[in-house]
Amino acid sequence: MKTVLTPGICYMAGVYSKGPKREKNFVSLNTGMEYMQQRFAEIAVKELHIEPSKIIVARDSSMSIGFYHSRVAKQLQNISNREAYLFKKSNELSKSYVAGMFDASGHFRPDSIEIRHITPSDALMLENLGVHTKGDKIMNISKFIVLIEGFSLLLSQTKLHK
Repeated sequence: MKTVLTPGICYMAGVYSKGPKREKNFVSLNTGMEYMQQRFAEIAVKELHIEPSKIIVARDSSMSIGFYHSRVAKQLQNISNREAYLFKKSNELSKSYVAGMFDASGHFRPDSIEIRHITPSDALMLENLGVHTKGDKIMNISKFIVLIEGFSLLLSQTKLHK
């Protein structure tokens, strides 16, 4: 069955692409921020049709939220594998995908923004969207902020873009 892409599904695919892969078929987000956990759960339930009782929230040192689902994990992986093809233009889908990547593994450093573990495919996709990278570092911060503004919860909680 073909997956119909929505901003929420693209966001989850971005999260999955950069999220921890501790166990097969486990889709998760490591964050202690309740508003990010809430968004993750909302998308999982409303758009990916995950039963709320299947969502696991770990309140230990990992502070994560996730669920096991082989079909959904495969769909998100397929989207991630085709990111350079699917996300060529700056639109809601690509902005949501990049925001998911950033929310899952992005970091603010003094005078820089990074997304951990940028792959060559990630770099190509970001380049197509006008964002230049060097390793894990975003080179044109202002362009990146404009791209994910309004889509990234992590960015919305920082004063960098205000």
